[in-house]
Amino acid sequence: MRRTLPSTNSLACFEATMRHGSVTKAAEELNMTQSAVSKRIAALEELFQRPLFIRHKKRLILAPAAKQYGIELTRILTEIEASTTRFISHNHQVGLLSIAVPPTFGSRWLIPRLNNFYENYPGIDLNMISKIKPFNFNTEPIEAAIHFGAPSWQGAKLEFLMDEQLIAVCSPDLHLELASCENEEILNHALIQHTTRPYLWKEWFQHFKIETNKSTVGPRFEYYAHIIQAAIAGIGIALLPEFLIQEELKAKKLILANNNSIKGNGSYYFAYPYEQEANPAIVSFSNWLKVNRKESKRE
Repeated sequence: MRRTLPSTNSLACFEATMRHGSVTKAAEELNMTQSAVSKRIAALEELFQRPLFIRHKKRLILAPAAKQYGIELTRILTEIEASTTRFISHNHQVGLLSIAVPPTFGSRWLIPRLNNFYENYPGIDLNMISKIKPFNFNTEPIEAAIHFGAPSWQGAKLEFLMDEQLIAVCSPDLHLELASCENEEILNHALIQHTTRPYLWKEWFQHFKIETNKSTVGPRFEYYAHIIQAAIAGIGIALLPEFLIQEELKAKKLILANNNSIKGNGSYYFAYPYEQEANPAIVSFSNWLKVNRKESKRE
């Protein structure tokens, strides 16, 4: 059975025109003439037996039926472009490595160290994609990931990177309001909650054998970056991995609510499919991570 596949040139012309709302701008982007772009769109409309755009007073308005098609087409063309770039650049000396990274880990730990990676591995470019939860490597255009949690990921090899130490921190102004540095005193203030790790404070108080029904009560934020800013703003006391907030602690934007800490219920791992074990870019990045893991412990 013959597939219904329009020409990629025609699809690119439609997608660019949709994004710009203009044949002229689409032609400039694609390095084509306006006439050629218009002909490609007309060919698609003839194939589909329906208009893709409504022409109104020299303006192009996307037809309602074409809107979802255009959104899907943008995603597909972006994936094709990324796959093509990876294929072209992939050899033993040069490569593009796409890595899924938890957003705050990426911005707070990984990115500040990347200059060192590029100095040591100038032939590898990293494409960092924000992801929080595990995914299927077979259905995503991603070759490796930084994973936080249990050492479990179906079909993937996991290499241990680091544990996390959780500490209670607050703004300097809020710290002045603490009557003492005891854990019981923390309960008299708002506890900032992490929506994707809702039992952090419960684990904290259980570790110190303190019974309370307030451990899951308080303002909630999805990302560590937001929790850090909420703590700096004095909204409440936050429970955060120590390695993520070194800058704020040094600048005294955040202060320890007390000197206690606990090991987080999870660790960081470098994850990649077993069939990628021999990928030179993955081997290089893995080796670099191991070195930087040891150096970060000494900081």
